[in-house]
Amino acid sequence: MDNFANIGKAVLIQALGLQKNYIEVVESTIDVIDYSNSECANCKWNAIHSTFKEGDALYEQAIQSCAQCPYKQLSSQNIYKKVYHNEKNRYGYKPRLKNNAIRLLLLLHFLSPDKYGIVQQVDCRMLAESLDCNIKTVFNNLNILSNYQYISYSQTKPYIINLCLSDVENYYLPAQKGGRGFIVMSKELLSEILALPNLLALRLHLRELIELDNLNMKAPFFAVSKRYSELKRMLPEYCKPCMIRSALKDCDNIFAVSFSDSSIRFELYDKFNSKVQKERLYQEYLSAFENFLLKFNSEVPNINTNQSVDAECIPFIHCDTSFSPEEFCLIKWNDLDLEDLAQLAMQYSYNRVLSALCIVYRTYMIPKRHITNLGGLLRTIVLAQFHNSNLAA
Repeated sequence: MDNFANIGKAVLIQALGLQKNYIEVVESTIDVIDYSNSECANCKWNAIHSTFKEGDALYEQAIQSCAQCPYKQLSSQNIYKKVYHNEKNRYGYKPRLKNNAIRLLLLLHFLSPDKYGIVQQVDCRMLAESLDCNIKTVFNNLNILSNYQYISYSQTKPYIINLCLSDVENYYLPAQKGGRGFIVMSKELLSEILALPNLLALRLHLRELIELDNLNMKAPFFAVSKRYSELKRMLPEYCKPCMIRSALKDCDNIFAVSFSDSSIRFELYDKFNSKVQKERLYQEYLSAFENFLLKFNSEVPNINTNQSVDAECIPFIHCDTSFSPEEFCLIKWNDLDLEDLAQLAMQYSYNRVLSALCIVYRTYMIPKRHITNLGGLLRTIVLAQFHNSNLAA
């Protein structure tokens, strides 16, 4: 199992259940010119402003003149804006999952899926052991995930399957192209989530982890308070406040949970904070790429003498263009290149960046073509792969 996994927010929200549509009134305060003051009483531009309508040339000229007036006085004005929330439009729809299916879906993300979401030779006995259930339960929930199009899988041996996680490529797309982002989850956090005692606690914890990750994109957030009415929107109809309190009563390994008559406060422990986890993942990627590059360079003499090499290096050797053995060269890199690789992997996954590096090795390094910016070149290749995969879809 991987130490970290990227799990798509859209997939998680679909699995947990879309919240009911609602309208939120957002209030903000802006400064506006106070035309009732004495300085404006005999002003030409005030007369024009009050006579003509918005969009007229004279009205717009008056607005500009008033904005630059040294005698203007400002007052505060509250602005109310209605915001419509519709998760089906934002995230798409798949049927809501139950306890074991959600836990299994999370676990599958930790099995080193490749850039297409494919995982090979998965032993379902290991899945059953990790989920503390029997093998029949695993296969029942694999069928549920498959029927609801969260995954595709095929059985190759009595307990062995190959599978593909749906929509993995969409995790890394920008918002304007349909991407909804992902959360970074550590194996330690996964263990705590799998240990949650009931489905209601599972749904609430995952929802609040997504909420805090969204908030952390703008500023550091470690806690969020939710009214019971807000929590009920994202839960089945039968979930009453007393049931919510009961489900969370002894769940304090991920959040410090505190209750009031009208709301619940979730304060995330530091070790599970998304920023902390992302930094840990970044450091892990730095180490992983450095280890791979050192390993590959140590294997180059074996490549050039037609000896067996480490399996991870094989894609760099078996390529469409044929090279004579002596042409395989060392990969040169510096600290900045390593940082670029790790940052790209944070955004697009380790396997996809390694695949792009393989292309760079074949088409630039072996033919000794000059590379000005390795990180920029890799990003271009990764984005091209996304574009091609979207066209194919």
